[in-house]
Amino acid sequence: MNTSNQALIEIRFAKLNALAVHCEPGPLAAIVESLGKRLGKKPSMYTVEPAVLDLSAWATQDLEEFGFDLKTVKSVFDAAGVHLVEVRCSLPEIEAIAEDMGLKCESGEALTADPEARTAAPEAETPSPATPVDEPVAEVQAVAQVTARKTLVIDNPVRSGQKIYAQGADLIVMGQVSHGAEVIADGNVHVYGVLRGRALAGAAGDRQARIISTCFEAELVAVAGYYLTFEAGFPEESRSKPTLIVLDEAQEPAQLRLKPINIR
Repeated sequence: MNTSNQALIEIRFAKLNALAVHCEPGPLAAIVESLGKRLGKKPSMYTVEPAVLDLSAWATQDLEEFGFDLKTVKSVFDAAGVHLVEVRCSLPEIEAIAEDMGLKCESGEALTADPEARTAAPEAETPSPATPVDEPVAEVQAVAQVTARKTLVIDNPVRSGQKIYAQGADLIVMGQVSHGAEVIADGNVHVYGVLRGRALAGAAGDRQARIISTCFEAELVAVAGYYLTFEAGFPEESRSKPTLIVLDEAQEPAQLRLKPINIR
């Protein structure tokens, strides 16, 4: 037991890895629609980080013209399971509302991120690319500290309800990923077993990240925010077979490709 007057608690500043959601001035309905498509209607890869809403491009006249409602926008984050923790702006009107909502509010220049880390990935009902939105959008950016990539190895199966996140690292799972389980990595994801759950690679925006499964039966796969679901079924060349998932940027818009792996 510490009987001295020495403090048992020490507070230090830490670097925050967070989604930076940059929002340009525009109609509230268009912002809500675009943000909802990018974040999804249920928890997804973005739930691994807190989020910062960047309104630094907004002026008072924009609020008057478009009727921005912070509570409505926050409800979109909540619906996607994303934890909004901070608002970046210089508007007293927004600062007061953010404070009432328990959100941190900072003024200053816009948040910055690697342009290559931008994501644009509404959930697909079938394996098809995301459809771009031409209206004013809430641009989602993944902010990550550049570090040497390590590897996290999981020797046990990942069971339903479990979530494994390899921050700043590749992830190797030596076993099955069950339905309802989720494996996430800032780098590549390797599943040496049956992949039945969700696999998300490049969670910090690495568009070169890959997913490798020796037996592909996934619920969802994603690379750098572009993702596919398979409610309508799997391509026969990939079902229960060794499969590589990559982001193909040779065309616009970019889309995920499933490629067979010959391991024999």
